[in-house]
Amino acid sequence: MRSFLAFEIPREVKRRLSEVSITMARTLPGVRWVRPEGQHITIRFFGEISEARAQEIKDILGVAGPYRRVEASLKCIDAFPDKRKARVIVATIDEGVDIIRSIYHDIENRLTALGYEREKKGFTPHITFGRMKVPAPLLERDTLPLECPRFTIERIILYRSILGREGATYEPLFEKKLGAAI
Repeated sequence: MRSFLAFEIPREVKRRLSEVSITMARTLPGVRWVRPEGQHITIRFFGEISEARAQEIKDILGVAGPYRRVEASLKCIDAFPDKRKARVIVATIDEGVDIIRSIYHDIENRLTALGYEREKKGFTPHITFGRMKVPAPLLERDTLPLECPRFTIERIILYRSILGREGATYEPLFEKKLGAAI
């Protein structure tokens, strides 16, 4: 099964990003916008894994932590690999980045102990909300300010990703609730 691990973000953040994408779509053609239910902060994409591997991931999450809830905020609209040759349009995270990275590194260490290869690229917490069909510049005039209130990340979810004609749908396989903020 095709799977990934992600921080779930609140509905109000998804709604705001959806509003931003609707406005940006008027001046930015050639983008496949991510539906609100597909927005999250990816921790690790696994690709195809067996049921046994999914169970191992559930097990390490079950004993991991305890992680605290993350108070977060959005920073700005950016692009990967960069704005000159944008392929992916993202909302970057401002407040909460250090805690998100700390949780990421703990999970990454636990996965490495299970035999997973360590991620080669660095981890930049973000929410993908658009994918360019053809790489192109993302100009400042094409973006909007991310006026979104502070929010709380309360769950990590192991998802199964099911590819279909309308894009991917995500089925939660396991959820880890994050503890009280300190």
